[in-house]
Amino acid sequence: MKKESTKLKVVLDTKPLIKLFAQEEGWDAVQKILAKIEAGEVEAAISVVTLTEIYHKYLQEKRPDLAKTRTNDLKYAIYLRKLEVGEEVAVKAGEFKGRYGVSIADAFIAASAYLEESIIISDDADYNRISEVKVLTEKAFVSHLT
Repeated sequence: MKKESTKLKVVLDTKPLIKLFAQEEGWDAVQKILAKIEAGEVEAAISVVTLTEIYHKYLQEKRPDLAKTRTNDLKYAIYLRKLEVGEEVAVKAGEFKGRYGVSIADAFIAASAYLEESIIISDDADYNRISEVKVLTEKAFVSHLT
């Protein structure tokens, strides 16, 4: 019989990771979340779509070195599960994109979180339009942990 976990389950959106990498406002809250994840207190994942977004962001900035480094940092972070885009995620993402008009990347990330029954960690307001998922900002999630 499969044992259900009582740990909080989260899917990190791309924005908190960019905040962390660039040490933008709120990066310290992301760092606290990652510490809880690394300590095994929170189960965490990212959608593989986040790898696409991170790589693309740094290529736009003409930083292919950082594109490779940052995506490798995430690919090899053993404390973050990587959620693949399979048929079920693809169909649910299409539903979210059609119903709520969010970006395709946000639709995929939301679909992954929905199917994983996880909280999305992000301050991206687009996720708030998707009633089927729970979203907390980084700071709200840190407050929730304490």
